[in-house]
Amino acid sequence: MELSKQEYLDKISLCSADRDLTALIKLRNALLGQRKVMDKWFDKYLDMFERKMSPDETDTPVWKLYKSKSSEYSELNSIITIADAYIIKLKNV
Repeated sequence: MELSKQEYLDKISLCSADRDLTALIKLRNALLGQRKVMDKWFDKYLDMFERKMSPDETDTPVWKLYKSKSSEYSELNSIITIADAYIIKLKNV
């Protein structure tokens, strides 16, 4: 991610406080773009290393990188969900 989770949350809160729906949508779209890049990364990574990823041996460098990226992906998804909730809130007010 380009910014930390807290920085994204701060931007989302600021957009909401300013009632700036356009900026909030732009931020969400940028986050969706990052998620798309990560989706492609996972597709390529699994194509390359799926055979080396034994479920019995998860303490390998291949698994460590996968888990690290998976955690980053999960965090990104939670930020997108929060942004979506704020967008819905601003649209309904």
